[in-house]
This record gives sequence, structure tokens and C-alpha cells, in this order.
Amino acid sequence: MIHVFVGPTLSRSEPQLSAPGIRRWPPARHGDLFHATIRDDDTVVLIDGVYHQAPALRHKEILAAMGRGVHVIGAASIGALRAAELAPYGMLGVGSVYAAYHRGDITADDEVAVGQAPDGQWEALTWPLVNLRSVLRLAQEAGAQVSVSPRVSRRSPTGVRGPGRTRRSRGAGSRSGPAPQC
Repeated sequence: MIHVFVGPTLSRSEPQLSAPGIRRWPPARHGDLFHATIRDDDTVVLIDGVYHQAPALRHKEILAAMGRGVHVIGAASIGALRAAELAPYGMLGVGSVYAAYHRGDITADDEVAVGQAPDGQWEALTWPLVNLRSVLRLAQEAGAQVSVSPRVSRRSPTGVRGPGRTRRSRGAGSRSGPAPQC
């Protein structure tokens, strides 16, 4: 069985999440990898997890799951972060966000933090910095005049971190001037 912990990063309507042998879970939180339905030799794909509204999935939980034979793959959000941190212990990471963490291009948790609706709808309430960098890079590659470097600092252009990084704060920042160059 493949257990996929996903939230705002990937739509619940993705056909891959409905394939036979796939069990879709909400964003991972403390204790989820100890659930009785996750058996030895299963695979866990960790994409999204909670940060602020509940205790986050801990490194030791992932190590304990791997220790009993669960294969753990991380991508995109907290999965990419944890995979980079636990690669020396056998966690597999995939994707560009994982590669950026693994190379040390990005290091902070809030690079991928996404505020989520508390009602279980998995709606993203904020925007991660990795998305901002990607959009800026694509705009520059397409020839757009971008006044902000794609290598923005760990802080958002408005100086707002993590959960406060909403569409409204992004709009306010764009009217107040460009982000600091890095």
C-alpha cells in the first residue's frame, strides 16, 4: 500500500491519488506514521504536513517508521525538507524543492510553509517562498522585466514570515516597492 500525505500542494482531485493501492491522507502531523494501517514494507509519500495548528511530524517518527521497514519518500513541502534532513538515514527525496534543500540552496522551514485552513478543507491560506522564487525565475526566463531577484531572502518581500504570507500581504508588498535584492 502507498500512503500519500497531501494537502494544499496537490489537489485532492488528482487522478493519481485515486489509483488502486493508494491511500490519501490529510497533511501529516505528529503520530500519523504510527497508524495501524501503515504496515511494514508499505510506502509513505510525505508531501504536506501541519506546522502551526497541530504538532508537526517529527524526525524520530520518520526514522521509527523506516526502522520497521516502511519506505518513506519526501517531496514538495515538509516532505522535501524532511527528506533532505534524513537522507543520510535512508529517506528518499524527489523533486526540485528537495534538490534545493539537499544542495543547501534553501535551509529554513518557512521556505515551504503554507498556512492551511483549520477546517480540514486543505485550502492554502498562504504562499510558500519556493513558489515565489519559481514564478520570478519563470517570468525572467520569459523576458519579463522583474525588479526582484528570484534569489529573494528567507523573508518575503514585505518582511512577513510563514503564516502571515497571504495574498493580501503580497499585494500590499507589491505596492510598497520592490523586495530587497539578494
